[in-house]
Amino acid sequence: MLAMLAVAVVTDLRTGKIYNKLTVPCAAAGVAFGGITAGLAGAADRMLGAAVVLGAVLLLSALVGLGGGDAKLLMAVGALKGFHFAIWAMLLTGVFGGVLAVVMMVRRRAVKRTALNMITNMLSNAGGVPTDLSAGSPLGKIPYSIAIALGSLTALVLGARW
Repeated sequence: MLAMLAVAVVTDLRTGKIYNKLTVPCAAAGVAFGGITAGLAGAADRMLGAAVVLGAVLLLSALVGLGGGDAKLLMAVGALKGFHFAIWAMLLTGVFGGVLAVVMMVRRRAVKRTALNMITNMLSNAGGVPTDLSAGSPLGKIPYSIAIALGSLTALVLGARW
């Protein structure tokens, strides 16, 4: 998981993308490893971790502006570590994502402009007009792999199996 997260952060920072050739094999390896170490229950736990996180992220992606690569990276974390870990990693990722967004807004002196832009885009979206929430933002897109890595690492350090 640590190697996958490191590669994802580097590629996201360099290219703005998290590649399927990284996340999909890692997710498959996680499910296979769960099956090898804990049988059917282990594989099911890893698949549930991947499915629940992916489902939640896909439902929320329109609201928080996550891309497909971000969703698949979190899915791979769920597949590698299982259901309970994935839930904590996802929640902690949200916290770090919020902090990252605020830090970027403050550093670029764009708090007011970004807030107004978000409100305008959300109102447009509420009227049934699909829009990219980051469109027109002085921040552009945030490399969310950083938040995913920090959330996952924090869950790992805290022993997130509660």
